[in-house]
Amino acid sequence: MNALIEQWGARNVGIAMLVLALLVLIAAVTIGWEAVKRGLGIMAIDRAQAAGLIDDRLATVANGREAASWLPAEPAAGILAIDLSDPAAKDQLARLELRVPAKQRPTIAAINALHQVHHGGTPAGSLSSGDQAVINHLVKLKQGEKPKELSLPDADPPQVALLTYAAQARFRAAWIQGDRETIRVTAGELRLLMPKHPDVPGVEVVLLALSPSVSNEVLRSQINVLPRGARRDLLLYKVMELAPERAAIIKPLLPATGAGK
Repeated sequence: MNALIEQWGARNVGIAMLVLALLVLIAAVTIGWEAVKRGLGIMAIDRAQAAGLIDDRLATVANGREAASWLPAEPAAGILAIDLSDPAAKDQLARLELRVPAKQRPTIAAINALHQVHHGGTPAGSLSSGDQAVINHLVKLKQGEKPKELSLPDADPPQVALLTYAAQARFRAAWIQGDRETIRVTAGELRLLMPKHPDVPGVEVVLLALSPSVSNEVLRSQINVLPRGARRDLLLYKVMELAPERAAIIKPLLPATGAGK
């Protein structure tokens, strides 16, 4: 009898160990699959961001949707999956805000407010003080006010995405108005906020040309980094208009037809 009991006990211990091993294996497979999904999602996010840097909206959204399929609760993937140029995207943003973890909802709320401003609306939602300060600043720019320095609260910093958009909007408004000092300041902001953007070398040219302490030799070296073509020429004509004291260095770098301008 004792031998039977021992055999039964050993068998049950063996079964328990087998079940435990299977559970560990299932957990390992689950963890492994989650890691694979996260890896695929991150790669899709990287592709979407790269497409965004060259303003390829279709590729940005397509890769963003792939990322969102792997990482449904990841705000970055959800935002990239939405075409923010579409006025109807506010409904998608509202749904995304409910889907992501609570601590990440302020990010989506800020992007939703930015989307509304971009399309001429006035956000009515509740935002953090930093985000609200940027949104108020953008609303004033949209209304045609002269671009001014952005005033932010000491605490509660805004989302980086809002700061970047605000710097772009302020730079664009100052560029149109020919406000040299605001262009110089916002060029510096854009260089810090968007270091990987393909237009940053051009922004660097603007910043150097409008900074009196920068030598012509340094400016010439940076201009030579820019690809030759119509975009570079248009930029240089505008820079020469803003900084006529740089004409001696810029004119020889322009096409012969423009040398007499």
